[in-house]
Amino acid sequence: MKCNRHTLLLLVACTLAVCMNALSPPSLRAGAITYPVSAYAGPELASLRQWEKSWVGKKVGPSAVDGVKELVPGSLYQIMKHPETWGEIWFEIVPYKTILPSPGDRAFTMKHAGSCRIGPTGELLNYASGTPFPAPQSGLEIAWNFECLNYGDNTHALQDLFLIDGKKRYDRKMVFDSYLLYFAGRREIPSTPELLPNPRRIFRASHGAYLEPASMQGSRSVGIKFIDRTTEYDLWSFSSATRRIVRSSTAQRGKTQGGTDSTSDDQNIYDGAIQYMQYKYLGRQELLLARHQNIDQLKKGHREGYCLPDGFQRERINTHVLECTHRNPNYLYSKQVWYIDPETWWILYADKYDRQGRLWRIFENANCVYTSSYNGVLIANIGYVSIIDVQAVHSTGGFSNYEIGGTGECYQPDYYTPKTLQRLGY
Repeated sequence: MKCNRHTLLLLVACTLAVCMNALSPPSLRAGAITYPVSAYAGPELASLRQWEKSWVGKKVGPSAVDGVKELVPGSLYQIMKHPETWGEIWFEIVPYKTILPSPGDRAFTMKHAGSCRIGPTGELLNYASGTPFPAPQSGLEIAWNFECLNYGDNTHALQDLFLIDGKKRYDRKMVFDSYLLYFAGRREIPSTPELLPNPRRIFRASHGAYLEPASMQGSRSVGIKFIDRTTEYDLWSFSSATRRIVRSSTAQRGKTQGGTDSTSDDQNIYDGAIQYMQYKYLGRQELLLARHQNIDQLKKGHREGYCLPDGFQRERINTHVLECTHRNPNYLYSKQVWYIDPETWWILYADKYDRQGRLWRIFENANCVYTSSYNGVLIANIGYVSIIDVQAVHSTGGFSNYEIGGTGECYQPDYYTPKTLQRLGY
């Protein structure tokens, strides 16, 4: 059959359209995205409610945890079954409650659905605001959803941190005050989705200071992430002991901070570059995790020298499970396993392994739902973070008092510069 030039071009166009359609997520090909999507609905929700009739309100300790073994992270189960090392710990089972996205999050997600892409090195392209992949098709897309979750645009956290020696049974307390400002990816607080002008193309920035102990009082740091994810982070610190401002290198992100069990990359369970890791999607797993935690209950359950407090309020949630390995074979961890909330995209629980493949650290975020002081919108954020070194029987526990949606000098772009470190430090 002979084809003229017009027919040939038409055949090529049709072939490209078929190929592009085959590579597009099914939900986008259908031209409709369902967002948000609850973790449970229909028969699954009915089955969950039936199970809750037998379990909600129960306090589960070492002797009763076998009854819910399949719903408890394996590393946590081992801790609870060895009270001779970790002490007797109990948690309470509470009913599942959905967490809806804020109006701004939903609006930007729907407006830009289908526009985000993954670049040649795994970087995120064409992102404006909201959840970049409301119908994720890979582990990498889920990881980017976590990276772009809703912190509330302007966020202040006052943290009481406890460095806990589980062998010698004592604590050391630290107090850390921090601010987080989103320059881009903003959902609620004008200007959205980006603060302009933004000449350095900053995505988000943090500014934190130690208030206690006296030996660290006045030490500060500023960290900056850029919209161009191939650009290395900026991290500047001021030491009250040396009275110097130092720019940290990328290699220093793997060092623990201030005696805690956490590195810069471990903030919020992971704060490194998303594209530096490879992600294997392991499917869904139902777990009992803290999503609507009463922090006062955990404070009452804190006992000096015990790596975990009593009183976690755990609800069933059908998590996404990712196995994450760093592209650098000499990275701090050989492997991480993340359990991600499908409604908020927070990593709620993670196991991290040393270079020999042994379990090293357990991370858990006990989330709360906070009310924004800007417009009363509900935002999920961390109420308590637990980092346990299972090899050293040591942990870092942090209680957070959050204010979301605040205003003032601390949310001005100039606050997130080395000059401000110098001004406030000296």
